[in-house]
Amino acid sequence: MGLLRGLLRGTLKNMGDVRFLSWRDISGDFWRWKNFTPEEFASRGSGALLVVPEFMDKIQALRAALGRPMVITSGYRTPEHNALVSNTGRSGPHTTGRAADVSIHGEAALDLLSIVKAHGFTGIGISQKGPIADRFIHLDDLPKDIGRPRPWTWSY
Repeated sequence: MGLLRGLLRGTLKNMGDVRFLSWRDISGDFWRWKNFTPEEFASRGSGALLVVPEFMDKIQALRAALGRPMVITSGYRTPEHNALVSNTGRSGPHTTGRAADVSIHGEAALDLLSIVKAHGFTGIGISQKGPIADRFIHLDDLPKDIGRPRPWTWSY
């Protein structure tokens, strides 16, 4: 197991996406995003996690630039979980491991919005109405594709 951890630590920057059946299977050697935990990004219910290092590097850099905590309320979603909670059904940004919802409101939300595009985020969904605890900003870095303009900003 130590050899596997060493290999993961040494090659993570050059690795593609990595799937885990549970966020609990992730070793400390693998997880390098100091302001976030694997549990925050795991799919609710099953605990499965798809780690896309490129996306995680972007969100960590965004957190460092923001200079304040970013609470992730939804990261990766299995297709099954996404179908239960999103109008995108069994697909959508969260099923790619390249999306996160950040619980944020007020001035902090404005500060975040002012820097997200410069950090490579191409999908920005804004929900800032209702109870403060329910307010969030969705971030993803999906590429432009047929039927999916990018950059794209929307409100819920």
